[in-house]
Amino acid sequence: MVLQRPRDPADATQAIEIPCSDPFPTDASDLLRFAGASAEAQPELRVALADRPMVSRPQNPFYVPANGEVTLYLSSPVWVQLLIGAAMVQEFPVYVPSDTWFGANTVNGELCYATRTQARLDLADVPERPHRVVTPLTIVNKAPDALFLERVNLPVPRLPVYADEQHRLWTPAVRMEREEDRDMAAMKIDSAPPAPARGAKRVAEPRESGGRHVMIRAFSALFQ
Repeated sequence: MVLQRPRDPADATQAIEIPCSDPFPTDASDLLRFAGASAEAQPELRVALADRPMVSRPQNPFYVPANGEVTLYLSSPVWVQLLIGAAMVQEFPVYVPSDTWFGANTVNGELCYATRTQARLDLADVPERPHRVVTPLTIVNKAPDALFLERVNLPVPRLPVYADEQHRLWTPAVRMEREEDRDMAAMKIDSAPPAPARGAKRVAEPRESGGRHVMIRAFSALFQ
């Protein structure tokens, strides 16, 4: 297998034509070889989300006022999994995101992936890209002061993936609430695809299991 990926995260190329008459590119830098499977084992490609949380940084940070609420449409890059028979033998992102640390300091936090976002408020303004998964994210600020949103930590390993009738990829809607005491946060994940995903079918399970309602001791684990 030859792995060829765009370097530009905005590149929405859906197909690359490789004529069968061309010789196999033995000098390819991303050449993957597999051997030993039974003759009945068929290769299969599946989509998945990242194996770490995805930290989205709005190009223009903004404030959510006290007792305010806003819904953003974020998108995350797809991972592609290669299965031979029932066994997954390789997975890779459609493009390699940057690493970032998300936490109050270098001790308390976690290693994540970083992505930039337009933080669009209207779904109609979100480009349809086949290599990205859309998440409707509602942020509720119940605290008496404004929430400055510079980065948001989206736990994509806990989210399934749906494909709608137009083959657009979605996750369930996620709701993050900053509690009144300002030190606590709640996160809720819907149990179904979002309303705009008409005829959506589940195509990938979450990497991590867990409850859909989570109370987090420090809201800085979700917001920065």
